[in-house]
Amino acid sequence: MREGSNRSRWTRRTAAVGGAALSALVLGQLALTGPVAAVPGLSIRTTTGPSNSAAKSQSAPCPAGTTVIGGGGAITGSGLGQVGMDIMLPLAGGSAYSVTGREDENGVAGNWAVTASALCAPAPSGLVTVSGSSAPSFGTSNWFEKSCPAGKHAIGVGGAVVGASNSEVILEDLRIQQNSVVVAGAEDGTGFAGSWWLDATAICADPLPGEQRVVDDSSYSSAAVQSVVATCPAGTRVHGVGGEILGGEGQVRLTEMRATSSTTVTVRAMEDENGFSSNWKVRAYAVCAN
Repeated sequence: MREGSNRSRWTRRTAAVGGAALSALVLGQLALTGPVAAVPGLSIRTTTGPSNSAAKSQSAPCPAGTTVIGGGGAITGSGLGQVGMDIMLPLAGGSAYSVTGREDENGVAGNWAVTASALCAPAPSGLVTVSGSSAPSFGTSNWFEKSCPAGKHAIGVGGAVVGASNSEVILEDLRIQQNSVVVAGAEDGTGFAGSWWLDATAICADPLPGEQRVVDDSSYSSAAVQSVVATCPAGTRVHGVGGEILGGEGQVRLTEMRATSSTTVTVRAMEDENGFSSNWKVRAYAVCAN
């Protein structure tokens, strides 16, 4: 059952969108950053799939004895402003974090690849994953908030746009607030005639030792590509990842949102092939803890 919708146009410009999930997961080479010293067993798992022009999903699995507490991904290759990370979700049971990439309705001539990144750790105290869906959108943008159970904090986020067969609806926001997550999206510059909605997943747990959220913005400009890095304070490590586009109006796509080291979260976005004359920026969220 879908939960209450937020169907009015979200003028803050961080709208959320839905996209159809792909069933096949294509696993690539696995790269592992070593255990993060702050929490025994905490690690970042990263996989990259094949480079071609087909829609595809990539999954980063967690080692035995650990579970997904956060994740993200990246698109590399050609036509980055035309390829959307339309689905970014932990798999059922917390075994992996999955990212789906799809081209917009115009297609891309070159090849591109999907990278998935999972933050993995032994289950922290009170770990629970909750999900929900918005009602169908009746406007060009939409957003949906999913709250954690009482007393728990959001440490990871997943989201998807559902309803379009390609990246005509852009997943713009995967925002981690203290007790909830917000997923937002928008139709691209040419619009979308059909109905679409948002799926949101919050990975929640009891408050972590030394937990704090670091939020950093890029410059607010009309540059075609923008990026920002959120860095955890000394003595803490990344436990959760989030990001959003502000002001993109459906003409800017996320090309990277992931932990790029044990202490940093990188968020990057790029305008579509027609460019975008207005100013916009990206924001990175890092949930940091001891």
